[in-house]
Amino acid sequence: MAKTTLRIGYVPLLDCAIPLVAEAEGFAARHGLALELLPEISWAAIRDKVAFGALEGAHMLAGIPLAVSLGVGLPAIPMVAPMALGLGGNAITVGLGLFRAMRAADPAAMAGPRRDSARALAAVIAREQAEGAPKRRFASVFPVSSHAYELRYWLASAGLDPDGDVELTVLPPSRMAESLGTSQIDGYCVGEPWSLVTLSAGIGAVVATKADIWPLAPEKVLGLRTDWADRNPEVLAALLRAFAEAAVWADAPENRPALARLLAPRLGVDLRLLETALCGSVALAPGRPAEPLPHRPVFHAAAATFPWRSQALWLLTQMARWGQIPRESDFAGVAAAVYRPDLYRAALSGGGLSVPVADLKPEGAHDAPYEVAAVERPAIILPPDRFIDGRTFDPSEPTAYLAGFGRGEVAVPGASG
Repeated sequence: MAKTTLRIGYVPLLDCAIPLVAEAEGFAARHGLALELLPEISWAAIRDKVAFGALEGAHMLAGIPLAVSLGVGLPAIPMVAPMALGLGGNAITVGLGLFRAMRAADPAAMAGPRRDSARALAAVIAREQAEGAPKRRFASVFPVSSHAYELRYWLASAGLDPDGDVELTVLPPSRMAESLGTSQIDGYCVGEPWSLVTLSAGIGAVVATKADIWPLAPEKVLGLRTDWADRNPEVLAALLRAFAEAAVWADAPENRPALARLLAPRLGVDLRLLETALCGSVALAPGRPAEPLPHRPVFHAAAATFPWRSQALWLLTQMARWGQIPRESDFAGVAAAVYRPDLYRAALSGGGLSVPVADLKPEGAHDAPYEVAAVERPAIILPPDRFIDGRTFDPSEPTAYLAGFGRGEVAVPGASG
């Protein structure tokens, strides 16, 4: 039987695993699909090629379908995200010179939990501002990326204004280590394996991870044009099933060595680095013990492929917080149009996988594992998800949550929105 061929774009990162596994391990073929997997160096290329029809879909930053639907960076083109492609994966890395300056400025913060490290950076910046030194320069991968919002959130948690106290720029993921090594930037937030590349070169140190800022926060999604999804419901359902099965395979510990071998040539990274990222341990900074990556990507467990509309709403509040969209935007309407758990549920319910019943949940409210109800299956256990500043996001009140922030203002620990 002839297979339907789909052009699927991706940026070479650890979390592009699901589409690559779906093709390589036969999950796509099992559902009547042939995937033409096309790498891109930047998220702008991914966004543009899906938006203008050169790709049917892509491994995409969680914020891009929302931004494109709102006309941020492009004329508005409705997009959907019917599936997430995993959780976790990011880290904030600084050059060794800045790391040493942070350690000297606030030894207690740097010796304690990584979530305190922004306090040390604030001390460095305060001294340098008094001396008239140039601003420190930090990079993320795209203006509406989780990386950008996590970097901003980390900075703001220590009272720093990301738009005033530092200079922010955008670089492709694969350029981060090189740019840090040549002192074009002082630090960056990126997905793995690119922080590990810096560590292996001995030119940087990880000072915070996604796990410190918002554990297992949203990261990538399957992004498609809405009109394509509407015209091809059966093909889309088959793609969701193939990707869901690939996610189960990628998450299995016994498959991690094979996953590293699959990814190595696609990412152009030493196999040993990928093995470390997926199943090994590493010292994230000088003086720190080796540990499994706290921000190691999760592909299936903890409902990692479910497109929570509450997480879309949170992303929209961050776009508004940092001036990318109006604060009066229709957060609920946009989130409902773009993040489509109904499509996910229709494709996967009854297929042996646990699918959440609800579309939304409180975010950042849990200090311990908690349960969410699943469709016709036992409850799903989700891990703690507390934000670095102790806030709670109530998805029914995004405007109230947003009102608790000023640009660069520190949130009050324990406050709820």
